[in-house]
Amino acid sequence: MLHDLLEKGSIIDIISTFIALSLIVASILCLVFIIVGGITFILSAGNEEKIKKAVHTIRYAIIGLIVTFVAFFAVAWISKLLDIPFDLNFSTIINLMQEIFKSLQ
Repeated sequence: MLHDLLEKGSIIDIISTFIALSLIVASILCLVFIIVGGITFILSAGNEEKIKKAVHTIRYAIIGLIVTFVAFFAVAWISKLLDIPFDLNFSTIINLMQEIFKSLQ
């Protein structure tokens, strides 16, 4: 899919795929930082400084994910407002993720 997109795709298709990949990477990074924050919280052993750091890590990861999704919906809304043929929905993102995971195997 990515190879065909770069050869035959329009600039709108390339941008929408880039946005989908950004959303995938942001979701994965959010999950990683939530796990890291949870492990830091568990290993804090009652140290207030480490607990604060862990809570901030988890909080900022969730805020980052929310900002990413708001940006995604804002781009989709603006593209509809300006009649840009922006064809990106969650099924496209899931298909892209499946293709990435298949290529990793």
